[in-house]
Amino acid sequence: MAEEWTTWDPAAAAVATCVVAQGAGGSTRAPLFDGIAAGLTAGGVSSMRFDFPYTRAGRRGPDRPPALLQSWREALELTAARADGLPLVASGKSMGGRMASMLAAEDGDAFAAGALVFFGYPLHPPGRVDQLRVEHLPRITVPMLFIQGTADALARLDLVEETVAKLGDRARLYAVRDGDHSFRVRGRKRPDREIGEELGGVASEFIRDVVGGS
Repeated sequence: MAEEWTTWDPAAAAVATCVVAQGAGGSTRAPLFDGIAAGLTAGGVSSMRFDFPYTRAGRRGPDRPPALLQSWREALELTAARADGLPLVASGKSMGGRMASMLAAEDGDAFAAGALVFFGYPLHPPGRVDQLRVEHLPRITVPMLFIQGTADALARLDLVEETVAKLGDRARLYAVRDGDHSFRVRGRKRPDREIGEELGGVASEFIRDVVGGS
């Protein structure tokens, strides 16, 4: 992965570096991700954002999972080379976070990051609550934070709560009241960057607690 496809946001006196992947439908150079990076760095966590190959090539449809997982491996390797020994955290919006979780489950104790943050984990396809994407989650050994909108069509709240409960002490849930899959609230106009900054702050508190100290 070439560095020109990444966006680095260093934090002063950083305690960790968080790698942030895009969701299926947008780039990490969108305002929501600008805000996430700002919230992370304000909380003492450096940020490295990256897009998957299909977005860099201008294609709309996501790459197949093996290519997405390989991109995650490359992103973690690139970040580790620049992180000056700081702990790494893997995070992502929707699909990007799910792919990070799949890599964590596959790598087990060899996973390069010390925690996972999901900005809207896509627990199931819209309206298909019988197709939960949870089978790999019990194999993950690092702490996880699920940041979920309570009105997310891809993650019915009671099912998210049940999933987090089954994962035990490894998992935490932060619920955004009335937030949809993009954390927007119907009837309340709020800039995406502002939304992202709040979420990045939530993530930074979790990261400082589990890998960077408080």
